[in-house]
Amino acid sequence: MTTRRKLKDAIASNQELSFVFGQTAEKIVQAAEVTTEKEVAWDAVICSFSFVPDGKPVRHYYDAEELEQWAFNDIKPNGIRSPLWVRPHPIQPQKYELVAGLRRLKAAGIVGLTTVPVKVFDWDDRTAFQAAISENANRRDFSALEELDNMLRLLEIQLGQSTDDVISLLYRMNNAAKGTTNQNVLVSSEAELVKQIFNSFGRITWQSFVATRLPLLKKPPEILQVIRQGKVHYTKGILLAGVKDESQRQQLLEKAVYDSLSLSELKTQIKALSPTPEATAKPPNLQQRLTQVAQQVKKNKTLWRDTAKTQQLETLLNQLEELLMG
Repeated sequence: MTTRRKLKDAIASNQELSFVFGQTAEKIVQAAEVTTEKEVAWDAVICSFSFVPDGKPVRHYYDAEELEQWAFNDIKPNGIRSPLWVRPHPIQPQKYELVAGLRRLKAAGIVGLTTVPVKVFDWDDRTAFQAAISENANRRDFSALEELDNMLRLLEIQLGQSTDDVISLLYRMNNAAKGTTNQNVLVSSEAELVKQIFNSFGRITWQSFVATRLPLLKKPPEILQVIRQGKVHYTKGILLAGVKDESQRQQLLEKAVYDSLSLSELKTQIKALSPTPEATAKPPNLQQRLTQVAQQVKKNKTLWRDTAKTQQLETLLNQLEELLMG
């Protein structure tokens, strides 16, 4: 089982959230320490994620088999030991909106728990999103697509810009860094904030983010959609994205979702779609054939010991010489 750092320890050691979120991070830690834990009905916790810019959880995928094993082997005998973070639901009275703890909530549903431990915080949208990012980041690493989405969300919030504007800024910064455009953008206040945010997290540089994360947005949209919906693991989705034929890709995607294909099974299915090198190779032209035959004749030692075959070979050679002489 993956161990996690306490949020307080993470902030104290890296100071990453303190820098990016300013006083908000300190308030999150203080609130988490002083807020009393209580039990609420399992079905009173709603996963609406209204505080996330695109309304999606910060994590895309949970392995169903792994989740079920964890639920029965750990949650059922021991209960939920780390309370979920929730806030009063903004539009549903007597309900709570989940901020962090989706995996624990899913596990509770699998084993049929009627109540779950929670800490209720009076957080606005901005603080709730920041708390969700920080709590999840300290449990396990994000996938490349999760990192892409969450960093774009974070930059969108910190810069006060739309996602498209953030992406445009990053590409302009990258072009300026390469010397292909005016470099004034690199000394702008927005660019300085971008650099500081990436430096404070220390997981990936903004240049690497542009080179290795932003290109994911160019993958087939139907692939990105099922990854974000949690129907297919990131690694399987990216493998499927490499299938060029749209019809074949869609059929494999549906099969991967409905049949829960493993990564190795998916690789086998994709490999079966690829024609063999023999099938794709062009037939040799006449000149290439002549060269190949000459090489085979030289290497065939039994040919020279067979009188009948050497006589046939001599006849053919004479005909070839006559052809060459005109």
